Amino acid sequence: MKVMLDTNVLISALVFGGKTRKLLEHLVLSETEIFVSEYVCNEFCEKLRLKWPNKAEKLISIFRKMNFNFCKSSEKMLGEVRDKKDIPVLSDAIFNSVDILLTGDKDFLESDIKHPLIFSPSMLADFLGM
Repeated sequence: MKVMLDTNVLISALVFGGKTRKLLEHLVLSETEIFVSEYVCNEFCEKLRLKWPNKAEKLISIFRKMNFNFCKSSEKMLGEVRDKKDIPVLSDAIFNSVDILLTGDKDFLESDIKHPLIFSPSMLADFLGM
């Protein structure tokens, strides 16, 4: 299974922990291929530095050492979603042929997108029987 992480999932897991961190740990230890696009990587680092400047560099260092497939972002805009700022994330998921886009973003979760599947962390945990 190929899963792409959205910025809000990374922040939730690495900054706040809880169920999202447990899900991410489960995915890392399983056969799951976890993808983080250039776009999401840059957005994640930018938000950490803006909102949590005191711990940003330490979290970024941990993040960069994680067993993720850091992948290129699409040069084209692929797919449609209500919030135009989310199109690069969807484009990267389509471009990298992932099975699941893991996000907490309401615009994705309420969309009619069929592929990739759109799951919140709690939805994916339920799907995996966690």
